[in-house]
Amino acid sequence: MATKKRDPYFDNAKFLLMILVVFGHMMQPFIENAQWNHDLYFTIFSFHMPAFIFISGFFAKSFDPQKRAPIATSFQKFIVPYIFFQWTYSLFYRLAGTEEHFTFQLDVPNWSLWFLISSFFWQVSLYFFQKVPAKVGIPLSLLGSLLVGYTPFIGQELTLQRTAVFLPFFVIGYYLPKDFVERFKNFKYKKLFAVVFVIIYALVNYLNEVNKYMFFGSKPYENFLNFPEWGFLVRIVTFMLAIIGMLAFFSLVPTRETRYTKEGKYTLIAYLLHGFFIRGMRVFDLEDVQLGIPGFIALALASILLTTVLASEPVGQTYNKIERYFLGNRKKNSPSYNNL
Repeated sequence: MATKKRDPYFDNAKFLLMILVVFGHMMQPFIENAQWNHDLYFTIFSFHMPAFIFISGFFAKSFDPQKRAPIATSFQKFIVPYIFFQWTYSLFYRLAGTEEHFTFQLDVPNWSLWFLISSFFWQVSLYFFQKVPAKVGIPLSLLGSLLVGYTPFIGQELTLQRTAVFLPFFVIGYYLPKDFVERFKNFKYKKLFAVVFVIIYALVNYLNEVNKYMFFGSKPYENFLNFPEWGFLVRIVTFMLAIIGMLAFFSLVPTRETRYTKEGKYTLIAYLLHGFFIRGMRVFDLEDVQLGIPGFIALALASILLTTVLASEPVGQTYNKIERYFLGNRKKNSPSYNNL
């Protein structure tokens, strides 16, 4: 059977988003150095994970509960690696000295591993969303995203809060027609959307006193807002910022193959592995280090280099072997994350 040709547009987008993820995490210790560091950090966070989640939803269109066992497939694709990396990160924290004792738990994900659990739940949610039209599914996902912030008993356990908060981006990606993406890619004036980044940055600067956990989606409203009853308005604002930020980002993504297109195939692996470097870097007391322009440039270059290495084919193929022989994926000749 011939291998399905990958779309370079989305591989380019995933690689560039991965650079932003790594860069944002590298910047985090220094965001109090200067106001512009702080504002740039949260400008990036306003859209980069929503964009990743949107892409995951867009490529979930092949979901067919009659064709195979989607829950078993999703469990193998997301939960099995989650258990493996949860244990590995716990061991890493103990060896790095950030934890006094080795502690291993499955209910609260270590750092960035929330994405794996949420991805599993988003895939399972398609049992419902594939049965209803977009005009029903999208509003329901939005309503759930707004209301979950009022449930203090839903928090970081099994990343249920984040799963519900970011669900609309996955659902929009799932429902969005492929021809809409093609029209957007060929839209003559699409790069004008890039000016939106300036607007987001300015608004983040203006909202400097607002707790930026509004962008993370990991906590109920009462945990980060002085007036949690207005949480739904805050979430609507962050949702709008994410949508226009995504438009701005995708307007700048090259549509043709580039020198980094092939790295877009392995971005999930880069996502899972980069935490070892970032968390290792944070073992040192960096909060008092003044970054400055040279340091900012150095972090940007380091982010590009680290992403390129971790998303390279040798690293991806090595993980593929681990996945096949240790994570129960022996029947596959290609990584399970190829379509993410």
